[in-house]
Amino acid sequence: MYNIFTSILSLLNFVSMNVHANPNFVVIFADDMGYGDLQSYGHPSQEKGPIDAMAEEGIRFTHWYSAESLCTPSRAALLTGRLPVRIGMVGPNRVLWQLDAGGLPKTETTIAEELTQLGYATGMVGKWHLGINEHSFNDGNHLPVHHGFQYVGTNFPYGQNWKCDKEKFSVKEMAEKCFKYKNVTMVQQPTHLEKSTEEMVNDAKNFIRKHSRQPFFFYMPLLQTHSALFCSNKFCGKSKRGLYGDNINEMSWAVGEVLNTLKELEIDKNTLVLFISDHGPQLELCTEGGSAGLFKGGKGSVWEGGLRVPAIAWWPGTIPAGVVNHEIVSSLDVYSTILELAGKNNADSDGIVRDGKSLADLLRNGEPSPHDFLFLYCSDRLMAVRYKSFKFYFYTQNQSINSEELCVLGKPKDDVLTYLDCYGKDVTAHNPPLIFNVDEDPGENFPLSSLNFKEMLEKLHAAVRKHKSSVHKVKSVLGLKNESLQPCCNPPVCQCNYDTPQNLTMKTEL
Repeated sequence: MYNIFTSILSLLNFVSMNVHANPNFVVIFADDMGYGDLQSYGHPSQEKGPIDAMAEEGIRFTHWYSAESLCTPSRAALLTGRLPVRIGMVGPNRVLWQLDAGGLPKTETTIAEELTQLGYATGMVGKWHLGINEHSFNDGNHLPVHHGFQYVGTNFPYGQNWKCDKEKFSVKEMAEKCFKYKNVTMVQQPTHLEKSTEEMVNDAKNFIRKHSRQPFFFYMPLLQTHSALFCSNKFCGKSKRGLYGDNINEMSWAVGEVLNTLKELEIDKNTLVLFISDHGPQLELCTEGGSAGLFKGGKGSVWEGGLRVPAIAWWPGTIPAGVVNHEIVSSLDVYSTILELAGKNNADSDGIVRDGKSLADLLRNGEPSPHDFLFLYCSDRLMAVRYKSFKFYFYTQNQSINSEELCVLGKPKDDVLTYLDCYGKDVTAHNPPLIFNVDEDPGENFPLSSLNFKEMLEKLHAAVRKHKSSVHKVKSVLGLKNESLQPCCNPPVCQCNYDTPQNLTMKTEL
């Protein structure tokens, strides 16, 4: 009896010691949600939801930066751990359009590809926005299956768009940019958005249940809160904050469903979940554009409101609950963090420059940020650098928004984005750099005298020189427009709605 008891105890100890040998990972990426949009980040009228509860049960970050302030480059940076300037995600357009022949280069290695090599099941649903077709209207050469995702459920290769509002646009206008896929096959054009979140949640839950007994990585870039705003009957008209608040609540519900599934399957203690916004809010959309809180600027800009985003880490039993972390970190860090936690400790020794660093010790042990400097870009132009409590601007963008011209009764007249330019008349150069203490002055209203920062500026310039020496220009993959690449389910009509999709090509689905 003693020997049996000892054997069981030894086995339990072994299991306990190795429960995190191959942890699961879920990365949930919000779209266009601002730093001030959640109750847990200070919004006075937004209802509390599962995302806020997630913050109470995990770590809420206050100095998390996106790698870029628009959709395409921020997503490329998240999945590769590399600044967009290194991988061709630069150019005047700054994002991929549905007619572009370019996409995330296959020479780049994604988190999904790395984890596949480590024996992980990989899957995703939601917004891709890293390329669609390359040579024909339906070749799908840039879709997620070509970047390490073995399962791809309900997905939106281009994403959400202003034209996806059936109250404002015709079916023909909507079809151009609003379409839904299952893996590599289009199943709806234009999209009917009301049930989209529920569909993605169901796919996510099914994937997690199917792979609950093996390590998995699941990427869930949601459509909220990009325009055009939409919601299901369960959430429409329920928020005190209006339609934007409805969107936040539905997104929060989706996050909660994922967390509840992990708990139900009793794998929550072996799963790291990250919730992050891709960049700041589109302020030009009036009450439908979100809030950057105290920060100046929004989507498209390198001001704090464009790049500083809400981010929450959740891993019951491994990372502490109810912690507010003020370390300077970045979405670039997700790649190296996940790979280290998955057991690949030499992820950055392949000769490829990774701008992100592992946050494993920060998450588990409360260690300081591994970053001395964060280099903040607009396309291929280094605009600013974050160092300690200070932000140094070499270039700034005009931050004025005329709400009287853009809004009627709080509603946007059109899809306007003020901060698109990285060069040109609305960009101002600063030599010496414009300096803000963003701890004391988070709104970046009171520039400091460079005369008081001589030593720090010398250190800054040395770091910038070293950084720039590591950045080698590569060919841009943006702006390669080709009309023949318009995604279309049944040319030349380009309209379809397959409620029960037939003959779906589910390549490499586990």
